[in-house]
Amino acid sequence: MLFAVPRGKVKRARSSEAQVYVVPVLEPLSAIGFFSVSRRLEVYQVIVFDYIDASGEYAQIVEDEEKLHRELEILTANMQGFLDEEEVVINGERVRPRVLSVDVGFRGTPEEVYIAFFIYFKGKPVKGENYYENIYEEEVTEYPISAYWLFPPGSRVKSVEMSGDVALLAPNIVAVKLEEGERVQGYERIVFTL
Repeated sequence: MLFAVPRGKVKRARSSEAQVYVVPVLEPLSAIGFFSVSRRLEVYQVIVFDYIDASGEYAQIVEDEEKLHRELEILTANMQGFLDEEEVVINGERVRPRVLSVDVGFRGTPEEVYIAFFIYFKGKPVKGENYYENIYEEEVTEYPISAYWLFPPGSRVKSVEMSGDVALLAPNIVAVKLEEGERVQGYERIVFTL
């Protein structure tokens, strides 16, 4: 579902020396993703991660333009790395999700950090039934996750195979919810008509 926590160590080379930059340690609280699918089978994805930053390090980072730029580059590279490990297929053809942008902000206090990723991928629509598949590493969720898939008006979701509690909110809207500690099977599939 493309909800890996984008944090950790990233090595970057500058000139002839290698530099290690450690992304601040954040306590993940939750993630929510919105997948908006067009009739041309373009998928616009927004994922928002909420964190607690007990150290207040992100509040300092956003005040320094150079540090913020570097942090956004690292977050983008980390998320792109997670996306590249997944096998996303639309109608039998592998597609490659790309991180378009990332934003960092606060929900009231400097300790309540959110990181929003803007991701895009595209498939080729076919007449009749279309399908999306994603194969990725199995895991156990570390935090609650919600995802919403919105297909164009008049579309119909035929079947959904995903971990978690799956609900059709309307013929063209899918909601998926996982609680902390749930096993994610590493495979998902949505069959739909446009």
